Parts: sequence; C-alpha cells; structure tokens
Amino acid sequence: MTFRRCILLLADGARPDVFQKLISEGRLPAIEEFLLKEGALTPAVSTFPSTTGPAYLPFLTGCHAGTCNLPGIRWFDRKKYAQGGLPLRSFRSYVGPESLLMNGDVSPNISTLFDIFPGSVNIFSPINRGVSFRHNKTKFSRIWYCYYSHLTDHWSLIDKASAKKLMTVIEGDEDPEFIFAVFPGIDEHSHLGDPFHPVTLASYELIDRTVASLVAALKKKGCWEETLLGIVSDHGLSSTQKHLSLNQFLDQEGLRPFHYPFIFNRKFQVANMVSGNGMSHLYFKNKQGWEKALLEEEIRADYPGILEKLLARPEIDLISCRGQGGEIIALSRRGRARIGERQGKIFYQVEGADPFGYPALPEMMSPREILEKTFDTDYPDAPMQLMQIFRSERTGDVILSAAKGYDLRKRYEVPEHKSSHGSLHREHMMTPFILNAPLQKKMARTVDVFPTLLKLMGREIPQEIDGESLV
Repeated sequence: MTFRRCILLLADGARPDVFQKLISEGRLPAIEEFLLKEGALTPAVSTFPSTTGPAYLPFLTGCHAGTCNLPGIRWFDRKKYAQGGLPLRSFRSYVGPESLLMNGDVSPNISTLFDIFPGSVNIFSPINRGVSFRHNKTKFSRIWYCYYSHLTDHWSLIDKASAKKLMTVIEGDEDPEFIFAVFPGIDEHSHLGDPFHPVTLASYELIDRTVASLVAALKKKGCWEETLLGIVSDHGLSSTQKHLSLNQFLDQEGLRPFHYPFIFNRKFQVANMVSGNGMSHLYFKNKQGWEKALLEEEIRADYPGILEKLLARPEIDLISCRGQGGEIIALSRRGRARIGERQGKIFYQVEGADPFGYPALPEMMSPREILEKTFDTDYPDAPMQLMQIFRSERTGDVILSAAKGYDLRKRYEVPEHKSSHGSLHREHMMTPFILNAPLQKKMARTVDVFPTLLKLMGREIPQEIDGESLV
C-alpha cells in the first residue's frame, strides 16, 4: 500500500524499553491500538552524538550527523577560527538563540523531507530547512516556549502546544503530505528527574492521548487508512550520579579552555565543546596554530600524557581520535582498536583487548554486519558511529564519551541534570521506531527511517544517504 500523507511525532528522549513497559501495563492504549496492531515497535540505533538537534537529522535527511557536518550541539570550526572574521562563523552552541543558525550549518547538498514534500508542516523542530514561512508553525514562538519552560520547568507546556498546533493542522483545510512535530517533554523531564520519574512517564501518556485525538480527527475526515503515522526518538537517557567539570580538569592541567558560556577568551590552547553532557569534542592548538586537525601521535607529542590522564578519570569511558591514513583510533581502559574504510567495507582491528568489550569480530565488515553483530551489546554500532562523526570537518581532535552514571559538565548547567545523554553507551543510543505499517528488518538505525517513509509514500529514495529502507 502507498500512503498519501505522513505524520511523524518526535518524542525527544524517549527510550524503547520505557515505551514497551508502558504498553505492557496498558498505559498507552492508542499507540497499541492504532500503531502496533498493524505495525511495529523496532529499536533503532541513533546517530552519535546522541543529542537533541544533530540526532534529528537522520529522520529528516537519512544521513548521520557527521555526514551533515553537524557533529554536536556545540562545536568549534578550527579552520574558520584560523581565518579570522566574524566569531559566529567559528563556533556554535545550539542551546539557545544560536539554534536559529542550525539550518544554515547543515551541509548544503543535503535534502530534507521538507524539500521532498512541498507544503510540509513543521512544529517545534529547529531543523526545518525546506519549510515555507507559512508552514513553519513555530518559527517565532519556539524560542519563547523553550525559554519560558526552562525558567519554570513546565515542559509539558510545549508538549501541549505541539499537540494543539498539530490538531489545528489536521482539523483545518490544509492537507500536507508531511508533518513533523516535536514533543520535548520526555527529554527535559528526564534531565530534571529521571527517565522513569512519574512526570517523565506522564509525557509518554500525553503523546498517546495525542495519537488518539489524531486518529479520531483523521477518521472523521475519512483519511486515516491512507495516513502513515510514526513515533521516533533522537536519543535515550541514563541517570547521572556524578558530574565532571571538564573545563576545571583542563585548567588544572594548565590548558586554559575555550568553552561556552565564556566564549570571549582568546588565549587558549584547547576548545571544549560538550554535547548532551555525555560527550565532548576537544580541539587542540598545534605549533602552526589552529587550522590543522591533529592525529593521535601529534596530540601525544604536543600534549604529553593528556590522553592517559583523561582515560584515568572514572568519568571518561571512551576516547577516539584520528590515526594515520584516515583511520580512527578508539581507546578505553579495556583496550584499543583501529577503525577504517577499505574497499567499501569497514576495517576493525583490535590491538590487545577490545575497547568496547565486544566478543571477537571479523576484521572486515559491511555497515549492516557491524549493526547486526553489535546490536545487543553495550555499544551498539559504535565502529560505524565513529566513522560517521569523523566525516565532519568540525569534529574535534579528541572525542570523549562519558561513562554510565557520569557526565562532563558541572558548573554551567542550571538546573543540575539528573539524567544525561550524548555518549556511545546503549542507554543513550537506543531509540524506538514505532510505525503503523509492518517492517521487514528488526535491527535498524535512525537513518533508516527516512528511506522507509519515502518507500511507503511511493517516492524515490535519494542515492547519497546513509540509511536503507526497512520495507
């Protein structure tokens, strides 16, 4: 069957295990009745970093964050910084007004679902390239809603506003082929409390009530049977017990850092850009200045002992950096591995013990084989995820992934985060993909949502994407 319209709800921060728990308890009756009876709930691996904004890109483009050149909610562009000029060309934090710049920061050759379906509607997504002024229903109000909710902790306000705007579109005269609506409540209430806090779970139930209202309105108009309805999430979360002030650590090592919110410091040796609080990019100055990215051996030569000191911290789980010949080096207290691309396949060679604790893996694997062989581990799809993020020229010299229960930003997060995301760990990377149509493949990445929706809508799938259709 070819569907005539698609409605995609993004439950920001939703975990597949929480969805399954609430469904088994009968607390999400509309989702069970209208989506799962004919469709499926498939766990899908997010993109790294598993954080709001960059992790929206797979759904809208079929491409990973690195492919889109958006490697985090904070980044530093060393080449543009070296060239001088306007500061905002060189660094970014999408936590606040700079999120308005996100569309222009995505690689210009990337197409979105908004481009493919003219007249598409956007509700509360900061990534909305291809949406007309008229159809971007929260173009001016999104920042105000976010700021008010941040000050008051009333994030259900945005979820209710998203549901109301969505229903206004469905019940109105417009009949867009594609609607994308974001519900941020699960993510924000998890940060304030816990992924299993009653207020967080209430945000799941609000989405279920929205599904019930949507289906009722579509049935009233006689168009439910031809509507593709899906629910996705950009990342999961895990509880945080301890925070590492990475900036304070760097200061103590004699490396005065450049970081948000203090972006007017011009005498620094390292830039620290934290995303989701569970990962960070570190950019090191070299003898020639800022323009050239550093390889592992150059970091060790210019900053002796820094990688070992980072790995010695209990808050740091994994370190990755560039190696010779375009390879990626993955390091942990468990061991070390080299990752690269050879003849269309991914090369994965362990030196000593495996840094991710994987059982023995083949040295050469296709992207699909990596997904299948690591899907049920603590680090699903990690070799592929490191390959994709280092495609971005804005990626740091060193990427840090926090250990479970820890994050990397202490002094500048108000209110304190009780849950975090962004790392390569399973609880951050696994997300739900719920659809009212059956899926043939049971292991997925979030980049697979884009081609799957296009296939079910009878549209041609672009060639240069990272995902593959699940039908």
